[in-house]
Amino acid sequence: MKSPSLVPLTDPNSLEIHDGLSVPAPTFCREGIKSRGACRDHYAALMQSPDRWSECPYGFTTRSFTFDGKKWAVSGVIGFPRFGSEAERQMAKKFPDSRVSRDTIESTVSVSRELERVKSDVVAEGAKILPQAFHELRKLNGAVIQHAERAMTDQGETRNLLSIKSAAELMRNNFDILEALSNIEGMKSLPVDSTVNLFDLAFKMKRVYQERALARKMGIQVNGVRAIIQGSQKSFPLVPAVLLENAIKYGTIGETIHIDITAEGGRAVLVVENHSNRPIDPVRCFERGVRFSNDVEGGGFGLFLAREVVIAHRGTIRCAPSTGRVKMIVEIPLVTII
Repeated sequence: MKSPSLVPLTDPNSLEIHDGLSVPAPTFCREGIKSRGACRDHYAALMQSPDRWSECPYGFTTRSFTFDGKKWAVSGVIGFPRFGSEAERQMAKKFPDSRVSRDTIESTVSVSRELERVKSDVVAEGAKILPQAFHELRKLNGAVIQHAERAMTDQGETRNLLSIKSAAELMRNNFDILEALSNIEGMKSLPVDSTVNLFDLAFKMKRVYQERALARKMGIQVNGVRAIIQGSQKSFPLVPAVLLENAIKYGTIGETIHIDITAEGGRAVLVVENHSNRPIDPVRCFERGVRFSNDVEGGGFGLFLAREVVIAHRGTIRCAPSTGRVKMIVEIPLVTII
């Protein structure tokens, strides 16, 4: 955050100072903030206390405040009215260009609060519109699935009906991804108050993506244990859906995709492995908007979303590429095995 304020801003986390637009940070602060123990203790105390005015150990005025969930401080200036200490008087004489009123300092806090208010209003308006649109699309798609299931009951599981049902289920998964992209913070905050059977979920994803895999002459095998994790029934299915879809899109035609579920040391491990000769950066592949092939559809959001969901479940996800193969490995705290 570069300072848009008239006065200097200090980041209490990194102990970095940004000059104000009209008031520079005193050299005393800039040179000593990372070396003086009293300064470090001062900002450490601010991190743990409510937003407030305070006097630093050397006589400067500090106004702490919170912006976008992070603590900041207007610091390194002599505000008036003053605290009245001898240290403050000496610093005021030494740094006359750093004297401003508390009203000027308070304006920085007011601007930050207004920015947060505008941001929250925009998010709130979007949250009203997008869910309703997704709800209507889901209803239409749900009707397609119901009609396909009813026809399959009456006529048997013909290939055409299976294709229609699989396509509709794929659309449902894509709606989940779009909804998550439209409100990532909301998706991450979904309560992890249910349980998820990883084997059953993986097998369901195999059924959903079977037609797409067959179109590329690929097979899908699911093996392992019925590991149960604490999770969200709403968000966690995104993870195997994204991993399997990527394995099909970027995998080698005619090869088999392997999904394995194991339990190791109190953690459930989900591995999706496929043959692929396409390049992939094991770190950058989880960044938002990163793609590694222009001839495959997609916006580079799937693995980013999968990582966010896994982190929200207190787990880890990593990519382990080797010559001609790619492994995506997800680890989540294990509840039990059934």
